[in-house]
Amino acid sequence: MIAPISCEHVLDLTAEPLGPGWLRRSETRPEMTEAPSPGVWRSGPEGRFRSAMIEALDGAREVAQVCAFLLADKELAEAMLRAAERNVRVYALTASEQRIGKLLREDDGFDQRMAEEHKRLLDQLAGKVLVRSAEHFHAKFLVVDAHDPVRSVGFLSTANFNRALHENIELGVRLQGNDAAELAAYFNWAFWCEAERELTEKGRLLPVPPPPGQPKVPAGPHIVGTLRSRLVLRETVLSMIGRARRHILLSTYGIEWTHEATQALLEALRQNVQVTIMTRPRPAVSAAVSALAEAGATIVGHDKLHAKALVTEESALVMSANLETGGLDHGFEVGVVLSGRMADGIEATLRQWEQDFPWVFRGDAMRGEHLGDFLPVDHGLRDGMIKVTQRHDQKCPDQIAPDALRLTEVPRPRLNPAPRPGEVPQHIAFTWVVVPPRLPKNAKPRQPSRASEGNELPIYDHGGKAYVLVQDDVKTPEAQRLAKELSAIVVVP
Repeated sequence: MIAPISCEHVLDLTAEPLGPGWLRRSETRPEMTEAPSPGVWRSGPEGRFRSAMIEALDGAREVAQVCAFLLADKELAEAMLRAAERNVRVYALTASEQRIGKLLREDDGFDQRMAEEHKRLLDQLAGKVLVRSAEHFHAKFLVVDAHDPVRSVGFLSTANFNRALHENIELGVRLQGNDAAELAAYFNWAFWCEAERELTEKGRLLPVPPPPGQPKVPAGPHIVGTLRSRLVLRETVLSMIGRARRHILLSTYGIEWTHEATQALLEALRQNVQVTIMTRPRPAVSAAVSALAEAGATIVGHDKLHAKALVTEESALVMSANLETGGLDHGFEVGVVLSGRMADGIEATLRQWEQDFPWVFRGDAMRGEHLGDFLPVDHGLRDGMIKVTQRHDQKCPDQIAPDALRLTEVPRPRLNPAPRPGEVPQHIAFTWVVVPPRLPKNAKPRQPSRASEGNELPIYDHGGKAYVLVQDDVKTPEAQRLAKELSAIVVVP
């Protein structure tokens, strides 16, 4: 029997562009260095920053001021209640339910459980902690006994007071003395001048009455913020970027392409300043990271990044605001400008993140440059991941040769790449089998008188065509002679 032949054609797609997106360069891992330098924390599974805040609350004697966009950490809430039971006056600022509900609809970094836990803990605090809220509140910090220059302590956080304190990639800073007092001044201003609702009892919110007097306007040299009447944090960010001459390190959860701060980063790149951006891969940052990468910035990402910090050769800034209008222009946000050892600790952290973060953004990567996970710039981590593979094997239908003696002459079939969903192969190996034609089902043997004299192979007729039947390839010369003589097609049974 004339055997079929197997064929293969490998389509090389290594020069095909992947399109702008995130390339995975390592596994996503939690933060394991939670105290990189004195007074600076990174959030991590041990919760050392949260423990420091709980310890401060447990040591409070007169006043504790807590500000958090989300307050959904049970241990912190219990520490606040313990302080209240000791007759410490405990005050809290948080975002309004409307703002949290809007965020749940728009941001894949939040889920319904966070909102439910936030509401449950507020119900526990009602009547024991004086809680006020507003839609634009987004800052995260704690101040204890700010009026006492000896005992005063403050903690500025990039993390919401929920499980982000041990699950996310976040930063925390300890403040003392005048800086803690100035942080308290921001709290007082927001409490008296910008809060909209007050929690008077469980589930009952009432409008905030006018303040009995005008509180001190925050104006410290190190604590900077965003208020409805003053945009000192915005001015600080723009000033730091504009003065940078060697390098800029930026960690931010959100970055708005049209914001003036982002445009300032692009201008810094045009001035040959080295710019490195750390962010969370998600569609909301796609326009900004695409433009910054094209301009020459290095951009890396982490699945859980939420920290906001800016570092130049002059100083470091840790803040609660993203590089967005809602944070730098319209929110209630705070930040602290650091120098010396604390600034060094923030810079060392960001440089380590630059090396260790699992994602790197590329706008011009080709398939041949990467193997593994790839996230298109406009896709989310939850459902947009695809995988670049080295090879995909794809079987084509069998090809029937026009003649049993001409198997190698069959042209390549039409190749329609169909990789598995979510897969982007560097090569597609198409395989198919060329089979000899078979004798038609209703073919009739040719009568001996009509066959060529001396042939040893049976001849058939069907549909006006002659067929030479070959049982094995030993008779190939004879089959070739008959096919030529009779204009016949050589077939197998």
